[in-house]
Amino acid sequence: MPHRSRWRPSTITAGAGALLAATVLAGAGYGLWREDRKLHADTSNRQALVARVLEDHASRSLDAALVALTGLSDVAARGTPPEVLQALMGQTQASLGFLRGIALVDADGQVLAAADPADRGVRIRPDALGAWPDPGRDAIGGFLAGRSLASLATHPWPDNAVAAPPGVGFIPLLRALRMPGPGGERTVLLAALLNPDALANFQQMTLQDPSAAAALVDLDGRVLAATQGAEALPGDRQVRLLLPGAPLAAIRAGREHGRWQGPGLREGPQMTAYRALRARPLAVVVELPQQALREQWLGTARDLGLPAVVIAAALLGLSFVGAAALRARERSQAELDDAQRRTAERERELSAIFGSVQDLLFRTDAAGRLTFINEGYARLSGQAPADVLGRPLNELFGDSPAVASLFDACADDDVRPRQMRADWIAPDGQARSFEINLVPLRRRPGELEWVGSAADVSGLMRAQAELRAQLGLARSLLASSPLPMSVLDDDNRYLDVNRAWEQFTGRRRNDVLGRKAANYLCTEEAALHDARDAELLARGGEMSYEAVWHGTDGRRRDLFVSKSTFSDALGKPMGIVACLMDISDFREAERATRAARDAALQSSRAKSDFIANVSHELRTPLQSILGFSAIGSRRTRDQPRLAELFADVHESGQRMLSLVNDLLDLSKIEQGVEPMQPERLDLRPLVADLSRELAPLLAAREQQLHTELGDEELVVLADRRRLQQLLRNLLANAIRFSPSGGLIELGATLADDGAVRVDVSDRGPGIPPDELETIFEAFVQSSATKDFSGGTGLGLAICRRIAQAHGGRVWAANRDGGGAVLSLTLPATRFGDTAPGAL
Repeated sequence: MPHRSRWRPSTITAGAGALLAATVLAGAGYGLWREDRKLHADTSNRQALVARVLEDHASRSLDAALVALTGLSDVAARGTPPEVLQALMGQTQASLGFLRGIALVDADGQVLAAADPADRGVRIRPDALGAWPDPGRDAIGGFLAGRSLASLATHPWPDNAVAAPPGVGFIPLLRALRMPGPGGERTVLLAALLNPDALANFQQMTLQDPSAAAALVDLDGRVLAATQGAEALPGDRQVRLLLPGAPLAAIRAGREHGRWQGPGLREGPQMTAYRALRARPLAVVVELPQQALREQWLGTARDLGLPAVVIAAALLGLSFVGAAALRARERSQAELDDAQRRTAERERELSAIFGSVQDLLFRTDAAGRLTFINEGYARLSGQAPADVLGRPLNELFGDSPAVASLFDACADDDVRPRQMRADWIAPDGQARSFEINLVPLRRRPGELEWVGSAADVSGLMRAQAELRAQLGLARSLLASSPLPMSVLDDDNRYLDVNRAWEQFTGRRRNDVLGRKAANYLCTEEAALHDARDAELLARGGEMSYEAVWHGTDGRRRDLFVSKSTFSDALGKPMGIVACLMDISDFREAERATRAARDAALQSSRAKSDFIANVSHELRTPLQSILGFSAIGSRRTRDQPRLAELFADVHESGQRMLSLVNDLLDLSKIEQGVEPMQPERLDLRPLVADLSRELAPLLAAREQQLHTELGDEELVVLADRRRLQQLLRNLLANAIRFSPSGGLIELGATLADDGAVRVDVSDRGPGIPPDELETIFEAFVQSSATKDFSGGTGLGLAICRRIAQAHGGRVWAANRDGGGAVLSLTLPATRFGDTAPGAL
């Protein structure tokens, strides 16, 4: 019987089919294993990259806040007034959107200055923000619940106060400094309050995965900022992160970054990537539940395993299963391509995040040659970042040796950042200043790289320079003023005084700074100044008033006080600048002048009353003298000698009566006891009447009167009798001083200013130039005529009084060719206008 093989065709076929199916299944299992490894590797790498981005963002935020604190501490250390410091704090907080506030706190917990008005003036426990660093150093505190420093105030809260919701608070970044004060230098604390929500929002935006979570924690496990999926609020302590091998335990052991699988921010197995912040006792933790990876892998296993099973089944006899497997494979490949596309998009998003950063972000090798730089360089220089790769970093800053020295060798355990400020000239010739920060990055022992940033601080430096210049100018103006000046805050306390103020008040500057204004005055004087200061602070602007001040020597002084407010960044008055002027001498002279004027007026009234009384008393005997002399002249016509004596008596009486009448007229005009009755008059008929009236006198002196009145009406509003008296006196004066046979001219016209002007000219001796005004005073005659002209010296004085009473004026001048000209102007009017009452 022939030998028959056990391996029958059916068995061989079945075995081959089974072997092939097993091979296919084994290959599918290997593929699923590789997919699992690849999924874990890709997820881990992505988390590490996200952790690096979040660490860089947190470090840059802290560095930017520290740069701002450093600049503010430099300003505060120079003794800058709190009001100015608050304005700078407000500008800094506005420029750094991740800050809740900035405040300056003294050793007693008193808030001296703050960007937030709610924080100003509150008192907190000195250690409420954490342990104080040494002066010139900085530190970061833990999460504190509350919206501002006001929530940490030591006084009880009011009944209507609203507590901050859970998780709302701030992270204090502290910097101590020495600051001058009234008693000498003192240590104060400058605190920047970081907003955890700003960090959490950036973390959430970077993750873009609802199942993932991220948080910023300190090395004790306390959460400072966290995304919504972290299942932890800021201030919570996550002890799971401190377990052996966990992220914080590894960082404490000296690792800068790494990965961890196990409990983390959330319970249950997590895939975690962590990274310590450079130069800060903080860490960034990014985690994804392993269950999410498992579900993703199961989906991939279904996509890859099902085709393998179908193929195996097809090898066992079902050809149509192969077609179904191919279709499933195509679907799986499409999904894989889509996953790869999403991964590429995430990478581009990360690149865009780096490119959107305004600062320069770079990475170099151990020698400082650039291996990466973000798109910020292209915006600054106009060159592509690829053009500078491989070049030393110091070449970008003008081959600066100082920048090159940043890359000097450092020890293996040295992780401290290196900082410096360098200048850079842009292609457009503009000079910029950059704050360079470098951190050593060791991937493995013996391999060193550097990562860093260069922040443009040109604007900050210019602002600081301008602020210093403005403060210097203000101090110079205050110090150089010869007037006593002082500067008060909104609490009415002295901020500064100049040397003139010290000399004027007798008080030293150091003794009054910080003290209430006017505290050295008596109660009444202090109350006056305090009330004016409160009014000025309430409305702003300027104010001036007079006050009385009694000096240390007891002397009373009259002061002119000028005050104006200066405003803060919001335009609200934040203080007062006061200037004092001693007007005691001026007021004393004013009082003396007023007394002299009153005495002169009283003397003038007494003189007028005396003249009026004397004149009235003289008129009665003069009338008798004139009457009897006239009778005597008539009865002694046949006795020439006796008649001549009576004529002399009568002539002397007439002159005396004329003097008395002039005195009475002058007294009446000055005292206003005889009101004038104005009417509209044309000067031309009045002049014609006076010409006829004075014709005999002109004929007796063989003189001629020439008038030039024109054809135009010369209408004035005047009292007829007084105007005739005024014109008669002017003509009589010209007749008296003109020689025999002389020519007298009278001209009247409308002047350019609309007034009626009358000029009376004579051919007499003229008037000395220095007497052109004095001849209009009572009892004063020109030195050129008083010896022979006669007269009382009252005619021209009466003319000026009458002209002034009519709103006009009269003056004298010398005529070319000899003689004098007396000019009169009166306001012109027209017939038909409504006539006013008596003058």
